Amino acid sequence: MLNMPETDKNIVVDRYSKRYKEFGYSPKALGWDKGKQDLRYHILFEEFNLENKSILDIGCGFGDANKVISQKTKNYTYLGIDIVEDLINEARKVYKNKDNIDFIIDDFLNTKLDKQFDIVVASGIFNFKLQEEDNYIFIESFMKKAFQLANDGFAFDFLSDKVDFQYEHTFHSSPLKILEMGYKLSNNIILKNHYMPFEFALVVFKDNSFTKEDTIFKRFKNEKKYYRFY
Repeated sequence: MLNMPETDKNIVVDRYSKRYKEFGYSPKALGWDKGKQDLRYHILFEEFNLENKSILDIGCGFGDANKVISQKTKNYTYLGIDIVEDLINEARKVYKNKDNIDFIIDDFLNTKLDKQFDIVVASGIFNFKLQEEDNYIFIESFMKKAFQLANDGFAFDFLSDKVDFQYEHTFHSSPLKILEMGYKLSNNIILKNHYMPFEFALVVFKDNSFTKEDTIFKRFKNEKKYYRFY
């Protein structure tokens, strides 16, 4: 399994530690605008039933995915993982009285997790151009491990390359390439590009099964939003 290069890891830790010292507990410390962070997590979670589910949040920052999850259900367990110690220490303060919420400081690709999770998400972690590794190889390694760990599926978001301007330090993913990576894992996937013009999300479901009679995914048929049209 590919590990994040030390040079890139140090750059990320230094960047967010400096922002945390400047902005404290704020979306600005993570490079987000207030409100958009919640929208991104809503997009990642909206295709999943969160009731009594276990959730892994990669690059969790302050763990504020819990603000979105808790609006949908109170019955869940959450593990946030991040390489930035300052962010995890703050997250532990914010959610110290929540027995269902836990955090670890570690590199997702390098750490050995001894359990499965129902849902795996990651928001904003693929937005910076790596210095010592190909970003697409890095992304695909995350996808493969997340898929192995997930019972229901995973959802990641990305900056899109369908833009007319890019900063030198940011990485804008091709939706077509990301979609192709998703199809290597499952045929039951969703690419979302309807919520922001310059970002998109990929949702990959673990359950590929369908009924031969109507060739409709069983997972889709079991969702409340499914209706018979024939």
